[in-house]
Amino acid sequence: MRVVKTTAMLAIMSLCATAANLASAQTKAPPKSPQFLFVQTAKTVAFKDGVLTLQDASPVTAFFSDRPDRIVGHVRNDLFLKQWSEGKNSFKEDPPNAVLSIFNEGARPSGAIVVLSNPRIAGSNLLYDVRTLKGNLPATATESTLFIDGGGAPCDPQFDTGDPGYPCWAQRAFADR
Repeated sequence: MRVVKTTAMLAIMSLCATAANLASAQTKAPPKSPQFLFVQTAKTVAFKDGVLTLQDASPVTAFFSDRPDRIVGHVRNDLFLKQWSEGKNSFKEDPPNAVLSIFNEGARPSGAIVVLSNPRIAGSNLLYDVRTLKGNLPATATESTLFIDGGGAPCDPQFDTGDPGYPCWAQRAFADR
């Protein structure tokens, strides 16, 4: 009888250990994909009839992620905008929020929080349809920076080459050069 009890106890302990390992494996969070911010700068900015125009904009959009990845880089504006509507959870389906930070000589820096849609390029200008969430957009201003909240950024796994230095949407943009 003692052997049966010992065997039963070992079996129960083994089942408990297996259940604990299974529960632990099921509660582990999947690795988070990097979160990105995109940065566009312009010498001047104009806002009229719901359209924000970054005039004489830098020809590239910079991007960066926070810890632990710390991914940084830049992509040409035309390639950045081309990715706007591609992939699951694209910016076209879920328009990003952004902060327009404005610096005018002799005045305090100001800013506004907006939702961006319908991006386009006209010469050296970047244009967006915007909906203001907070703050006021001036009719004109100088030295402006647009910080676009990219979150996990649109990403189609077919373009992921596994290079941790660049997210897959950036790798696709580079492939399109």
